[in-house]
Amino acid sequence: MKVGDLVRWKPMVGRQRPNSVGLVRRLFENKLWRTDERGRKIDWDKVPKESFAEVIFGELVRHVPIRDLEVIR
Repeated sequence: MKVGDLVRWKPMVGRQRPNSVGLVRRLFENKLWRTDERGRKIDWDKVPKESFAEVIFGELVRHVPIRDLEVIR
């Protein structure tokens, strides 16, 4: 994935995701605590940084983990 790519949300079992297409504006790293994998007790020292994309969906700008997106073009 790179800046300028068109992306959409990857399908997820048990979760409704929008079908809209977005444009990647920038890439960065950030920490994200995933409660479904790590539980409810947060310990930021145990969380590695994860790649994120800043994506423009219409008039909205969202910061989305790259593993939750798929490239269209």
